[in-house]
Order: sequence, then structure tokens, then C-alpha cells
Amino acid sequence: MIKLSVALFVNLLTALRIIGAIFLVPLYLKKGALAAASLSMICYFTDFLDGIIARKAKVSTFFGSVFDGTADKLFTVANLILLVTMTKYAVFPILCELAIFIIQTIRYSKNANVKSSKTGKFKTIVISMTVILIYLVIDIKKITFLNANFINYVTSLDQVKLLGTIFMPLYIFEILTLASYLVRFRSDKEVIQESYSDIDIKLKKPKSFKDKFYNFRLLWLNNDIYEKYKDSAGLKGLREFVKKNR
Repeated sequence: MIKLSVALFVNLLTALRIIGAIFLVPLYLKKGALAAASLSMICYFTDFLDGIIARKAKVSTFFGSVFDGTADKLFTVANLILLVTMTKYAVFPILCELAIFIIQTIRYSKNANVKSSKTGKFKTIVISMTVILIYLVIDIKKITFLNANFINYVTSLDQVKLLGTIFMPLYIFEILTLASYLVRFRSDKEVIQESYSDIDIKLKKPKSFKDKFYNFRLLWLNNDIYEKYKDSAGLKGLREFVKKNR
């Protein structure tokens, strides 16, 4: 019961990023960049928090992994699209994210493991820092606790060059991440059926909704299944193998 409550809380934190993506633009239009920065801080913190809680409480699941990745992408893309209205430097990261999404989709269709690379995880941190910093620079005059001389100094700088400098680390990590996925894409091999020979998941024949829900819960909401098979060739192949051999 405790694990269920923790799992629900973790997924609620993840859902907050989807809600944040929906309300980001309206909030910016009504309250400005500083409000968007505040929302981004909260949502990016939930990304950090839900991962830690899921691992510590051992409630990580395939559903949570997919849900978390989807929420991250939606919120990140929403931020970058909004930043395009402020600076052209946001266009390149969007193109990179689109390319990464296409590569990962193709890899998933080929049953490759589409877990994030270490570079990709660092890139997510850099994106969050870049997004928040850009918002703060755009609305720096509203940050009343900052020293007036510092505010004047920042506003006196060439804004195009300043924004370009802030985006530079993100450009580097976008390129590195894209390169890492391209390397993975080139090295992907056809799935070897023997890699699934030790799978012991027993699904029911879906004769009723209860059976279908049991199968869904076992494969998608079970921490033990996730921990055992998260590094397998791919979730798609795992599901197909289990269905064929139930």
C-alpha cells in the first residue's frame, strides 16, 4: 500500500510537467518571463525529485519511464518554442531535439534499447539551466532583490551576444547527444531471439478486461519486471516475445 502511494506520488510529480507545458505559454503571455522561469524551476525540480524517489523507494516501472520521458520532452519543447519568440538561438536546439526523437523512434521500431545516454541526461540539466537563465535575463528588471548596478550592467550588454553566450553550452551538449545517438543507431544489431530465452513473465490470455489489466499491470507497473529487463534489447521486443509465448 505504501509503495502504491509512493508510485502514485511519483507519477503525479511527472504529470505536473505535462500540466506545466500546457500552461507555460499562457502564463508567459499574462505574467512575463519571470513567471515562466518560476514555473520552469518547479517543473525541472520535479524531474529531479521523481527520479530519486522512484529509485530509492523501488517503484520504477516501464510505465513511469515512458511517462517521465514524454513529460520531459513536452515541457522542454514547450520552453524552446517559447524561447524562439525571444531569440533565434532557440531554433537549433529544437532541430536537434527533433532529430533525436526521430532517431530514437526508428531505434524503438527496430527493437533497440532507447534508454537515455549519459550525455543526454547531462543535456537535460543544461537545457533546464539555459531556459531558466534566459527567462531571468529577459525579465531581469523585475528581479527586485538584485543589485541595481548589476541589473544596469546586464541590460547594457549586447543582448544578442549575451543570449548567444548563454545558449553555447546547450549547443555543445545537443551536438554531443545527437552524435551519441547516431553512434548507437549505427551500432544497433538485429535482435537475437536467444536474448529473450530466460524471460519468465507469464501473461494471461486476454479473455476479459480483468485479464488485460493484469497483463498491463504486470508488464508496465511492476518494479521487479522493470529492474530485471530495463537493459534488455528493447521494450517492444520484450512485449512481443511475451505475447507470443504466453
